[in-house]
Amino acid sequence: MSTVSKPVAFIIGYGSNVGPAIARKFKSEGFNVAVSGRTLDENAAKEEGYLGIRADFGDIASVRNAFDRLESELGPAAAVIYNAYSANNGSPSDPLANSYEIFLNNVTVSGVNVYEVARRTKAGFEKLSAETPRAFIGTGNLQPWINFPGMLGMSVGKRALANIVESSAGAYGPQGHRFYFAHEVKGATGGPQVPPTGQAHADVFYRVWKQKEQGPWEVCFTETGALYDRAAGKIVA
Repeated sequence: MSTVSKPVAFIIGYGSNVGPAIARKFKSEGFNVAVSGRTLDENAAKEEGYLGIRADFGDIASVRNAFDRLESELGPAAAVIYNAYSANNGSPSDPLANSYEIFLNNVTVSGVNVYEVARRTKAGFEKLSAETPRAFIGTGNLQPWINFPGMLGMSVGKRALANIVESSAGAYGPQGHRFYFAHEVKGATGGPQVPPTGQAHADVFYRVWKQKEQGPWEVCFTETGALYDRAAGKIVA
């Protein structure tokens, strides 16, 4: 497969666990992969075979510049993974302890700027050939459904991410522009999986990308990659 004909995956929030696992998976499946992070070493990313784009997704100009560079060097992405977040944890007994500035940054990176990411993602999807699958996948958690007062900023951000995904999936999913909020839980309890399992994220995200239809916008899975019905509290596949 030539470089030009390869689909593009853009992993935002590269980090040290989930992001690298997803990047390796999509690269192994024949994608051109771009990775982005606030402190990313672009040369190290290049050595891994990726386009490295250092960007701060708390800054809207940096978000836009990252997508401009992606499209100028690799083309529009068929898979956009939003794995970025910001969290300054406090005491559950004092959820308002953080300054406004800290709270705002947590909300902005974890959710608000996802709006622009989703807009740029959809615009890129519209440039792809009709037969190319396309999906935006936001790395989620249980915060849209469970109160975590000690992580208020990130929690508000993740709820915004889930809302953006739900609305976009309903509006654009039938057109083939698919959007998902995907999150891992412990298979035995349905509770938070800490630390997250990188390989499970990679396998599930690639599987979701290959889907033909939108399906449910929430994708809940376990550390083994099995799908989990959060409402019923059980593994389903």
